[in-house]
Amino acid sequence: MEKALVALTLSEGNPQLQVQALSAIVGIDIMASRDDDAWAKALEAEALARQHGLKKELAGILISKAKLCSYAEISPETGRNDEGLTYAQEALQVATEADAIEQQCEACFIIGSLYINKNRWNNPVDPDIYCTAGEWLDKGQGLADTHNLPRLRRNGILFRSRWYQQGDRNEEAIQYFEQALSSLKESDHLTASALDDRLVRLYTRMGEYEKALDTHDDYVYQIQKYNQQKQDETLQEMETRFEVQEKRREIERYHYRIALLILALLLALALIILGITYIRKVRRRNADLQRVNNAKEELIQFLSKDLRNPVGAIANEIAALSASATTMQADEIRTKCEQLAKGAQTINADVASYVGDILIKRSQQIADIGLSQREIQIIRLSAEGLTAAQIAERAFLSVHTVNTHRQHIYAKMGVKNVADMLHKATELGIL
Repeated sequence: MEKALVALTLSEGNPQLQVQALSAIVGIDIMASRDDDAWAKALEAEALARQHGLKKELAGILISKAKLCSYAEISPETGRNDEGLTYAQEALQVATEADAIEQQCEACFIIGSLYINKNRWNNPVDPDIYCTAGEWLDKGQGLADTHNLPRLRRNGILFRSRWYQQGDRNEEAIQYFEQALSSLKESDHLTASALDDRLVRLYTRMGEYEKALDTHDDYVYQIQKYNQQKQDETLQEMETRFEVQEKRREIERYHYRIALLILALLLALALIILGITYIRKVRRRNADLQRVNNAKEELIQFLSKDLRNPVGAIANEIAALSASATTMQADEIRTKCEQLAKGAQTINADVASYVGDILIKRSQQIADIGLSQREIQIIRLSAEGLTAAQIAERAFLSVHTVNTHRQHIYAKMGVKNVADMLHKATELGIL
């Protein structure tokens, strides 16, 4: 949030950057369940976007407003679904005009979610509303698949899970998620873990406990692979940064050598000029002396002739670093770079050992804090930006129980609010 506020201050005078900074603040407020603050900033961003004709940014802000209306659905009396649909449908229209595919996809998902909300308190569900929700989810999923948008594809899985659950279509949901899982790229571990999570719940609900256990094992595996993937990406990023820095240093050294060469050439040129000037002076002096000598000789010869007395004639490299080095001080980074320049293989082994030590340390810290699996689940659902009511629905708990779990988590982690809890959880490697 602090960086977003700094960005907002620095963007003064640039409406597009202002709207983007405000949008980031809105997203952070939504994640922290500060709905009133998020709404106020959303209105400010919307006014700027409309004033300056920023269609893509306007679509994003309207989607955020639709989300806030969706999150207000915690009882039949608090529903703002129709209002949210107005914002989401305008967002879709504006995004289509701006050819903003991601915003189009997200708007479709939010519209589907709002129709799901409209059926939330109906028993039985209204089939027309239910069918409409499914159609919008299909549109969003089609855009995500066609344009290869992994983040939005994962969002679609969450919405689709709610839709199947509302229609009591567990077997179809299982078939859908199994098919989606089989069609994933092998490297898409995050989406695979989201699908496994939904399948574990569905298998449990259907009484297929053995499949639920097997799928849970795969969920844990996918999460571990995703964490390893992110660590590898971080290491690769650090190595790339180091290579770039080394190239910059090499260019700087090259420029330095060029400068020295030019300086040496200038000095040599100056010496040559001085030498030539000196030689010319010497030659002129010698010429002058020769003329004097000649004059003297001529005078002597003249005098000699006159006196009838004949007289004879007178005669002048460093190292790279890995993702673990982000925790080091500047002096340590320089030292490691120097060491790497001398022996990269040794340093790579040290980096691998260091990463392992960090993982062991994080695991021990989590164990020392004493978080239960349910509390870890509450933390991860909170990281998705869900409200207490949404977490209660997803975890099959009451809102009171969710709030009680959060208080226990705050006490164990030594934090005071959701934002601090998520920050601490990130440090511990839970997220």
